[in-house]
Amino acid sequence: MRDEEIYKEAGVRIQGLRERWSLTREEMAEFVGLSAKHIYEIEAGRKGFSASTLYRIATAFGVGCDYIMTGKEDKNLEA
Repeated sequence: MRDEEIYKEAGVRIQGLRERWSLTREEMAEFVGLSAKHIYEIEAGRKGFSASTLYRIATAFGVGCDYIMTGKEDKNLEA
């Protein structure tokens, strides 16, 4: 799978999490310390993101980084 496809699918999952929490992009941006434009570009798959950004988003929504990247949670991880 190409990087562009990975980021696009991750963006869809991030958007889904944001919508599940009923947050606007502006609210999410403040929540995770990014700009609303950056959130839009990530959700649209137009922009990649660093490991630290991935971690901040995953932590904010209470999911693992693996969920954002693959759509699956690793059940073997210790809390």
